[in-house]
Amino acid sequence: MFEHTRFVVALGTAALILAIRSAPSAQGPKQPLVLTHGIASGDVTSSTAVIWARASGKAQMHVEIDTDPAFAHPKSGRSAHASEATDFTAHMMLEGLQPDVRYYYRVWLAGAGGQGRSRVSEGPIGTFKTAPEASQSRPVSFIVGADIGGQRYCRNAAQGGYAIFAKMEALRPDFYLANGDAIYADGDCPVTGGEPGWVNIPENTDIPDSFKGIGDPSVDWTNVDAVREVFLRHWRYNRNDPFTQSFLRSTSMIAQWDDHEVINDFGAPWTYWNWANINRAGYPNIVAAGLDTFFSYSPIARDQADRDRIYRSFRWGKDVEIFVLDARSYRDRNDTLDTAADFKPMLGREQIAWLVDGIERSTATWKIVSSDVPISIPTGTNMTILPDGTRVGFGRDAWARLPGETATGFRRELLYLLSELDRINAENLVFVATDVHYATNLAYELDADGDGDPLKLHEVVRGPLNAVKNPAKTKAQLDPSANPTVLYTEGGIFNFGYVSVGRQVDGQVHFIADARGDNGLQRPGSILDLTPQ
Repeated sequence: MFEHTRFVVALGTAALILAIRSAPSAQGPKQPLVLTHGIASGDVTSSTAVIWARASGKAQMHVEIDTDPAFAHPKSGRSAHASEATDFTAHMMLEGLQPDVRYYYRVWLAGAGGQGRSRVSEGPIGTFKTAPEASQSRPVSFIVGADIGGQRYCRNAAQGGYAIFAKMEALRPDFYLANGDAIYADGDCPVTGGEPGWVNIPENTDIPDSFKGIGDPSVDWTNVDAVREVFLRHWRYNRNDPFTQSFLRSTSMIAQWDDHEVINDFGAPWTYWNWANINRAGYPNIVAAGLDTFFSYSPIARDQADRDRIYRSFRWGKDVEIFVLDARSYRDRNDTLDTAADFKPMLGREQIAWLVDGIERSTATWKIVSSDVPISIPTGTNMTILPDGTRVGFGRDAWARLPGETATGFRRELLYLLSELDRINAENLVFVATDVHYATNLAYELDADGDGDPLKLHEVVRGPLNAVKNPAKTKAQLDPSANPTVLYTEGGIFNFGYVSVGRQVDGQVHFIADARGDNGLQRPGSILDLTPQ
């Protein structure tokens, strides 16, 4: 249970209200207090932001903020508590900020009860930019990225870590849309990496190959403390990367989860993982620990009425609204057949209603849906039921499946969602996703509600930032139900998406997306340039 206190300080002509989230106290290590894994900001709006940091032990986290990078007139107030319950991470909500303004912040620490102040004045300075008001048309740029440290592609020793983040930082985006798989809790990081010549920075230099994934048979899922420590080690490892820390200091983020924050192709409501592990006790423990550590390590403004809710939306000026989905917390089992009279839920009716209502009400020029799974690319594995009842494969993990496959996946929900979007005549709609580890741009046009007026939308799929590089799929390897058209596709590369929205010489507000390789340069043929309908 978190407690909340509020206080007000003056910042220019605006009031700055800092809402402090504190956690139950616990005895931390007795050592000088330092920041251990950088600082970050997130869930930034036109008037609010969340500041995140991790201390080396039990501490009070203080934040100073200014519009001047030299901190000529810093403002600060009460503190947020970092305790063992949150792995010594802390979150502070800033409110009453001015729209369309760049802020600078720094974090300092004090011991329990505010005594023994250990100021980190020489430490890193973070920055973020608040969103413009909904009436203001401003150029917007952001990065779409995911898939970090998977399939033994961990922090590259030759490059000093996840070097792709330096290329992302150089673009100076307004924010980073972290689309999921920020860790691979089900993976390991031996010294020998995912391809010949790749050497990983070990998580523990004393025992280089001791870094276990949560799926390792030696991990006892009924041991809550042991389970939690597996997740924490993965978060600490990725956040200990210097390129990641530098990027998050300079760019606010919008955090989203996918499967590898817990375990491959999982669903939160399930009682067991998959039929091959049906007798492995403790599955709910790994889901709870995965969710808890995701919140601990993400600068998220948690919904006080629904503390575990991840889906939410963000308005960024007149031209952009972002809708962040959660395809993990409400889904039916992957191996359940999608043949019931009602559709098999992945998002579920409540989340779909929220999304459709939000898009219908939105006055933004471009409505951007950040989905943790793609629309028409089949993921997971096809499930075959042999004559003796043996199951091979665990079922499709996203909406899509291929013609002739056993009817797993969540296609019927997708068609319902598209019919609802068609019913409200949604326009200027773009889905962004990662998950499949290759880059593609797709166009869709279908009369989903049968009224003779087709729904048109686009999908931008990117990644991986630093995980296995899959080959691209052809149109024949896509689910045809939503009528996809392939505009660009490329596999076998690390990549991220760079998106800009702004007025061009023709007077229209364009949505422009491209794919960038690990050198930060545009991939040939990857540019998607859209004008409003």
